[in-house]
Amino acid sequence: MGVDASAGAKAAGASANSTNARLAKGIAAAHAAVKPQWFEPARIELISPPNDPNRIYRVTTALGDYCLYCADKNSAIGSAKSGHVGFGQPKAAPCPIPF
Repeated sequence: MGVDASAGAKAAGASANSTNARLAKGIAAAHAAVKPQWFEPARIELISPPNDPNRIYRVTTALGDYCLYCADKNSAIGSAKSGHVGFGQPKAAPCPIPF
């Protein structure tokens, strides 16, 4: 009878864990759906395609969204502006419209 009781406790614990996991996932999704408040840090996410050497980061703040466009270092080295001069700071601009 002790074996059945422990098996029932494990099953109850597993369902409680899945309920807690679903709750945590729902809270995280709700938090990600709204913009951060003025006292919260900015959210940064990589939105460029996986095979693209240039990186595009979306920055979401309480004041709005913008994107940072970072050039590929390898393509900057072969250009006329090689080295540190050719590979400068990322460019800030509006984000591209997704398909």
